[in-house]
Amino acid sequence: MRSKNKGREYHGPTSQLQPAHDALLRLATNPQDACALVAVYESYGNDVKASAVRWFGRDAEVRAKAINSILAAIGRQAGSYDPQSMNASEWVSRLADAEARRLREALDRGGSRGRRTRRAI
Repeated sequence: MRSKNKGREYHGPTSQLQPAHDALLRLATNPQDACALVAVYESYGNDVKASAVRWFGRDAEVRAKAINSILAAIGRQAGSYDPQSMNASEWVSRLADAEARRLREALDRGGSRGRRTRRAI
């Protein structure tokens, strides 16, 4: 479906997701491409935030740290994105959830150790 919309061509609902797909492919070749990471976040930030809220609750400070860690993981692992096996949205959602779960488990392990009292030797 092609129509003119404010001077831009419209190719259907997937045309809005193409920049994020392209950004993931750019990140795969250059994990330090900040512009590509921003493009992914602009398209899928709600998915990233949802994972952070699901695993860390609504504490804004913890959530912000989790989001930053998830974005770093997206940059590091973009090379594993295979557009033939799943779409970009699903890949980002799965990676965000897996990274948030990993962070939650690490926090829980570290937190329980930090609360223990030292034994007398």
